[in-house]
Amino acid sequence: MKLASVVSAVISSLAPMAFAQDAIKNPGADLPATEYHYGMSLDVDKVLHRTDNSGKVGIVPAYMVYQDHNGETHKVRFLEWGGSTSQG
Repeated sequence: MKLASVVSAVISSLAPMAFAQDAIKNPGADLPATEYHYGMSLDVDKVLHRTDNSGKVGIVPAYMVYQDHNGETHKVRFLEWGGSTSQG
């Protein structure tokens, strides 16, 4: 009985660290994305995360999470060419 309580306590104490690691790997995952359109003005001070589409073929969706000059975080969705070529 005590072992189960100890295991439960350890697991519950590790859960916040797992969520924090996920936020570090994919910042802005919980932000709603704004759809980019040609000519749209973006105030980008620092790029925090960008989708890696190097292994994809064709036109694929991508996301960029960035900080503006006021320190606010934004997420924009756009289309781009994947970086891979078809070997067929």
